[in-house]
Amino acid sequence: MKVLFSFDLKDKYLDSIKENFSDLEIIKSEDESVLKKEIKDTDVLVAMLMRKFDSDLIKMGNKLKWIQSWSAGVDKFLEDGNFKYLKDNNIKLTSVRGIHRHSMSEQVIGYMISFTRRFHELYELQKKREWDRLKVQYLKDKTLAVFGLGAVGKAVAKKASVFNMQTVGVKRNTEVDIPYVNKIYSPKETKKVLEMADFVVVTMPLTEETRGFFGKKEFKIMSKDAYFINVARGEIVKQKELVKALENKEIAGAALDVFTEEPLPKNSPLYELDNVIITPHTSGLFPDYNKEAVKVFKNNLRLFLEDEKLTNIINPDRQY
Repeated sequence: MKVLFSFDLKDKYLDSIKENFSDLEIIKSEDESVLKKEIKDTDVLVAMLMRKFDSDLIKMGNKLKWIQSWSAGVDKFLEDGNFKYLKDNNIKLTSVRGIHRHSMSEQVIGYMISFTRRFHELYELQKKREWDRLKVQYLKDKTLAVFGLGAVGKAVAKKASVFNMQTVGVKRNTEVDIPYVNKIYSPKETKKVLEMADFVVVTMPLTEETRGFFGKKEFKIMSKDAYFINVARGEIVKQKELVKALENKEIAGAALDVFTEEPLPKNSPLYELDNVIITPHTSGLFPDYNKEAVKVFKNNLRLFLEDEKLTNIINPDRQY
């Protein structure tokens, strides 16, 4: 069986895969011409999906049976009708979702503490050698609204419980009990959730249904003292409308790790706003990323060879 990696994974990780699966033929390349040639008889494609070409490769694979995404989000497959193509050709798609839950939830907690304790403002005063005891708040008894209760959303709720926050969640299936989530609402009840939230945290996947989910209407519903945090995908938010809401102080502020265009252009008005914390898509980064992703892939590879159900499999209809 042939496995094609379309990104530069270090040899030590490839060697660890070969140790457990000695009969595999593993090819690694970032060269477009090499990938075009090798994909034709590839059984398994492992892709970063950070480039358009990775998406194009899918329809070139005559023997392709399974694609392992090296990221949690698989929204790049939305391009060119690929989800339909995967479904029609019975090609499985899996992700490494779950491995980011600790780093992303820690970053969300960090944003919230920064806003309540005003660390980002105090740091600016420090640089100017100014002493000003700003009024601060704490997270205790604040209401956290988590949109998307996957691995990351659940981890955010768990960590928030340590601070005695009240957590509500938004999820398609409300007939479930999730630890540390006080109540679960459906997307149709978004208005009710936004009205009660002190912090709105976005951890939902990008799909055709969630694209542009947050816009002018949603920001007007939120309290003027509430904060908006997005660590999911920039396209879930109508960014220009968020900028307007922040400029007009319709909401207290925002912490943004993802944007509709990345890198965020230097002329973006978001850089000029003093009520915004900007991070360059770092919430999912952590030291052992590839090590953890390899674990997920090796487990799935074993299941694939044994013709068992894969973990983290993506439903082509739901797109997550």
